[in-house]
Amino acid sequence: MNEKILSHVIAEFMPQMIRGVQLEFFARHPVTQTQFFMLLAIRSYGECKMNVLASNMKISMPTATGVINRLVRSGLVERVAKANDRRQVLVRMTNRGEKLIDAFKAVMRARWVKVLKGIGPRDQQNFYEIIIKLQQHLDLASR
Repeated sequence: MNEKILSHVIAEFMPQMIRGVQLEFFARHPVTQTQFFMLLAIRSYGECKMNVLASNMKISMPTATGVINRLVRSGLVERVAKANDRRQVLVRMTNRGEKLIDAFKAVMRARWVKVLKGIGPRDQQNFYEIIIKLQQHLDLASR
């Protein structure tokens, strides 16, 4: 098997995997997918400037501001003045935002438990080892 065939199979599998998670998670939590992706970006960057979020998410500043305004009203993120330059405003996750992402991860884990029951312990171990290798490769590539 080559990378092209495997990548095709993975590309077909992942939307099915995610669809179940999305249906369950977004039905129970008052956040849109756009807002959730913004939360993930903020979590990834830590405290960050609005223009960085907008640029990296490929959205306009007015759109980013609107999404952030809704997240602030929901108590999921907060705006804070930069310590050494109070004119600059940063955005960061609140505890409530962290808990929302943790809830998403819990739904994702539950979905994986259901899927992994379909393969035996040896295949689960092999899958685990492959996932660890892929994660290490992604970590090195992101540096």
